[in-house]
Amino acid sequence: MHQDQESRHWLRVAREVAVRYVEVASRQERLPPLPQDAWLRVNRWERLYHKACLKQYPIASRRCRERFQQSLTSAIREWAAYRDGLLQNQVTTTVPSLREIDAELRALSSEFEAVAIDWDEKEIVVQTPPIVLEGIDLGCFEIRLRWSELGEPQPYRVVSLAETGDDDVHHPHVQADTLCEGEGKIPISRALAEGRIGDFFLLVQQILHTYNSGSAYVPLSRWYSLECADCGDSVSRNESHTCSICEQTTCGYCRRGCARCGDALCSSCADCCESCNEIFCRSCLSTCASCSECCCHSCLCSETCPACLKESEEDSHAPSEDSSSNTSPAASSASEASPAQETSPVEVQPVCLG
Repeated sequence: MHQDQESRHWLRVAREVAVRYVEVASRQERLPPLPQDAWLRVNRWERLYHKACLKQYPIASRRCRERFQQSLTSAIREWAAYRDGLLQNQVTTTVPSLREIDAELRALSSEFEAVAIDWDEKEIVVQTPPIVLEGIDLGCFEIRLRWSELGEPQPYRVVSLAETGDDDVHHPHVQADTLCEGEGKIPISRALAEGRIGDFFLLVQQILHTYNSGSAYVPLSRWYSLECADCGDSVSRNESHTCSICEQTTCGYCRRGCARCGDALCSSCADCCESCNEIFCRSCLSTCASCSECCCHSCLCSETCPACLKESEEDSHAPSEDSSSNTSPAASSASEASPAQETSPVEVQPVCLG
């Protein structure tokens, strides 16, 4: 019962693939639109030239003649390109039959360990064995052929199941699920055009098993090593650190940690407290309300840094000019009056004098 249901599913896929091949063939046999705009421009400048000649406008007629020649040259070039395109597409497109497509799909299970149908993405999924290049195990990959995009330049994608490597490069020749076909581009395109779906999957798998250092996105020599964003040295993935702000990779020597939250930082994202000189991230620092310097929360007091607090305290303890001006005249008058009192003789009058 299960085999019958699976057989019906593959037959349904074969029918959709066959319909897609018919659509692609009809699109290739259809003539492209003629470059009529180019000829209309030639006719327009011809009419304007004759009109200028009848009106006896020498300058206008000369300019219209120049534009007529330019448009005629451009029209000849466009029509020649149109003719060359027709000559290149004279090869008749062979449309594979439903029986051939169904046989190709049923034979996939004998060539690959895992074959599945993704109805949501309309993809035929084939899993490869583990890919090992120069002793580096890259894991298994899925080759996903989207039958709704047959006839397009690259209607398939290669997905890593192990996700080794750097960012979106999990194979030296695969970036963002897109395979660099290299010399296999023509054989892959021909296999898809002729309906040889099994050969297509085998060709892609063969490319995954090969390695070309000249066309690799990431060389295998640096597969398990990264480049430090600060010093530029190579660092292994186990010893690397990622900046919590910009997500750049740094080595252990260049790594900086926030003294408050402990997040890893690179040199560009690490800031320093102006008071205690400790390293903090930007979210753990605040600005002084007086001088606008960056300080940590421990050094700030009422949103003021220690230097501004000290300066304000010194200003509060210093004597003011008003108080010194108010006390100085009284003190000077008292000092001036006291010597006079000490030096002036005291007159003693006799009793009952006269």
